[in-house]
Amino acid sequence: MAEETQNQENQEQKKEEIDSLLKKILYQGVAKANSAIDYVEKTVSGLIGQNKITNEEGKNIVNNFKSNIDTKVKDMETRLRETISSALQNVRPASKSEVEELRKRVEALEKIVAGLD
Repeated sequence: MAEETQNQENQEQKKEEIDSLLKKILYQGVAKANSAIDYVEKTVSGLIGQNKITNEEGKNIVNNFKSNIDTKVKDMETRLRETISSALQNVRPASKSEVEELRKRVEALEKIVAGLD
């Protein structure tokens, strides 16, 4: 019982570590996206100032870019969460009884192999 509780605690700790890593990745992605938005806004502002595009065209460009970035960030977050959730479902530490069973099987195989010599 105590070992299973320890295994569950270890798994919860791993989930928390992965969740923390996920948040860091997302925050970095959002920071990069904000930098890209700033760059587009400055570039569009320069084009408006040079009368190469209208104010309305500039607003449309920036709004479309922001919308596209928001969609991509949400998609990235969803895909990361799904991937991590799937990976965590497939990972679980072996129980003490499973390890003991494997140890016994290895010992039995070692005896068989030793008898072949």
